Amino acid sequence: MASDTDREASSSPERAADTDTGTGTDSDTSTESSADRATDATDELPLPPYPPNLGPPSLHVFRQMRDVLAFSERAHRTNDVFRTKLIGQGDAVHLAHPEHAKRVFLTDREAFRKSGDFSIAFGDGLLTVEGEEWSQQRAALRPLFTRESVMGYADGITEQVRRRTERWTDGDRFDLQREFTRMTLDVLFATVLGRELALDGDERLRNAAENLHEWFVPTSNLLPPWIPTPSRRRFAAAKSTLREEADRLLDERRADPPTDPAEATDLLSLLVGLRETGSTSSAMLTDERLRDQVVTILFAGHDTTTTSLTFAFWALANHPDLKARFHEEVDELDGQPTAADVADLDVTDRLVTETLRLFPPVYALPRKTTREVVVDGYRVPRDSRVILEIRRIQRDSRFFDAPNDFRPSRWTSDLRRELHDFAYAPFGGGPRVCIGREFALLEAKLALATIGREYDLYWLGENTTAGEPPVSPEMTLRMEGGQDFLVTER
Repeated sequence: MASDTDREASSSPERAADTDTGTGTDSDTSTESSADRATDATDELPLPPYPPNLGPPSLHVFRQMRDVLAFSERAHRTNDVFRTKLIGQGDAVHLAHPEHAKRVFLTDREAFRKSGDFSIAFGDGLLTVEGEEWSQQRAALRPLFTRESVMGYADGITEQVRRRTERWTDGDRFDLQREFTRMTLDVLFATVLGRELALDGDERLRNAAENLHEWFVPTSNLLPPWIPTPSRRRFAAAKSTLREEADRLLDERRADPPTDPAEATDLLSLLVGLRETGSTSSAMLTDERLRDQVVTILFAGHDTTTTSLTFAFWALANHPDLKARFHEEVDELDGQPTAADVADLDVTDRLVTETLRLFPPVYALPRKTTREVVVDGYRVPRDSRVILEIRRIQRDSRFFDAPNDFRPSRWTSDLRRELHDFAYAPFGGGPRVCIGREFALLEAKLALATIGREYDLYWLGENTTAGEPPVSPEMTLRMEGGQDFLVTER
């Protein structure tokens, strides 16, 4: 199936050249970046263009509200860099090339800071802070997310997955996105936060974790922050609920703090232990900062895995040959999957990798420029809102054959070796690559194997004309609500 990008590459001389070289129009970006820093003579450079195929700029917001993914897809047919007009917020600059991602994540990262949206959602947690404070927070949390520590969570992950799925019966049908949201929150609380949720309870917490998305739905996120939309009110209530729970859990740990933070087995004990022993900056461990850290982990620690699992089971349901190979692999396990089994689950690994390519949970990453920069010959002013289009980059025909097809078999050693380092970046890249990457990948593979040994899930929803499931782009890319799956025991 030829994608729009395929047709674009063949019809545009510039894009055709990109395909030939494999480096794209930004192949000289590293040189250009140095030049950017060496000169201020950029006033004569043009601003990025508005997309010529999407109508007047005054309608951009409304077109994105209707379908932000389709808007991005159409706009990037003409350019890797374009500009959109926002209501009351100036313009946003959209970037969609691996070299752009390299600059944002690595070579020019000081020029692209986190946007204010992150601070609104997560306060001063690890996702939002910059500079020295980020270094301190990362170093403090790192012991719980090393590969060795993460492997120690394997049994707990499998236990929580089985605890929920053992209640499934032959013929059940449910919204898999919602079911997996509950399951991954079970896993996160039990393993990282040290508190087991009630399977049929803790609804206040579950609803709050779900409603953290509400700030970022397109119908609100594209409007000025001061407009009190219903979704923003739900977001505010959710954040307040989670901060109250963080206070309660932290109070429990304060009653019996670990004498050595290195002996902490969960995030809360680690944070309290660090504060009690003075092992790190006291400014990082105020009550306010600890609450922010818990809210950050609550959201980031479960939502991406929920999305990955939902789309992975959609892919299995829509690709019978792939499902047969997957079931053959997990059926060969000697009992429930363990940490030691994960390295041998090749089919499962490729399934997860391709799911994250085609349906990256973080489909677009907001940033704000700290100074004027030049991208592909266009001037991007200081304090510009920048959107790095991760999903668009990972569906680019210059880097992936048949980019809109679900093909786990593409992930050969040759592709991995030849692929641009930032053409596949579902967890970000550079120094700020997601700290929970190993945990998310382990959880996804163990959950797939655990469920796949016992159940077959059939897709009852209806694919789009493009052969994909209906999606809902919120803070993360999710399957649209109300899309049911049928459970059958194997």
